[in-house]
Amino acid sequence: MSGPAPTLFVSSPIDAHTFLAEYWQQKPLVIRKALPGVEARIDAEQLFKLAESEDVESRIVTQSNSSWRVIEGPFHPGVINANEPGQSLLVQGVDLWSPPVAQLKEAFNFLPSWRIDDIMVSCASEDGGVGPHFDYYDVFLIQGEGKRRWELGGSCDEHTALIEGAPLKLLSDFKPIDEYILEPGDVLYVPPGIAHNGTAIGHSITLSVGFRSPTRAELFDDLATDLLFESANHHYRDPPLTLLDAGNELQDAVVDQLQILLKEVVNDRNRLADWFARYMTTPKYPDIETAVPEHREMHYQDRRYVNGFEDNAD
Repeated sequence: MSGPAPTLFVSSPIDAHTFLAEYWQQKPLVIRKALPGVEARIDAEQLFKLAESEDVESRIVTQSNSSWRVIEGPFHPGVINANEPGQSLLVQGVDLWSPPVAQLKEAFNFLPSWRIDDIMVSCASEDGGVGPHFDYYDVFLIQGEGKRRWELGGSCDEHTALIEGAPLKLLSDFKPIDEYILEPGDVLYVPPGIAHNGTAIGHSITLSVGFRSPTRAELFDDLATDLLFESANHHYRDPPLTLLDAGNELQDAVVDQLQILLKEVVNDRNRLADWFARYMTTPKYPDIETAVPEHREMHYQDRRYVNGFEDNAD
């Protein structure tokens, strides 16, 4: 007999099973007071300090009269003006520099831990934001200090029109369908492809838990690189040829042979799983020593993978 369904954060009208079945990668969800006390985990001064480091990805986005500007960090002390209207400081990977922020990942134990990419934190002044856009990955937007207005639109894809010449991938024809004002502890889940636009109401801090979503091209690129280190040499060989095959024509039999050669890789489940586990557990910043050591782990059958390698320790 199964036990009770796991809870979804501290407060939620649904349990985790319902969320995964009806919302995950399907439709947005607002959960009020999901993570009470989250506003105490990080403040503006801590973010400003992180943005001064060369080891931390950061940028400032400013908006004025429908004009956008992006400035990449690091920033010299005192450069960031927290009171300038329409400004947002975005700091990536804050979970690797702040233990209280890193602990937030424990609240997402209803999802595979290896799917979490990082926790980005944005600190915005009045009317600050990054404009209407969409992402190709899942994201949980957690309201820390202050309030933020979120407008949600329809579904988008690679064919959706963007503003030409903008330094960000902003939607040119954003039409809000729903609107929510998030207060400290509230969480908004946005699935891939859903248009959204966040605007600070006064001083506002938002923590964004993003999930890894590599493209097919990225997967094939890394798999191809991995194949270069194989000891076995699997060469292309012709199918049975006749004189009719001479000339410049690409015969169907050759394409069939090529498919056989390549399918050997993807049809080998153990080989594919071993590569994917190493790929998805590879640290985001492997060459940087962070305050919170980066730890990515995945299990496959009786094998354990940690930070891009199979862990053979007993």
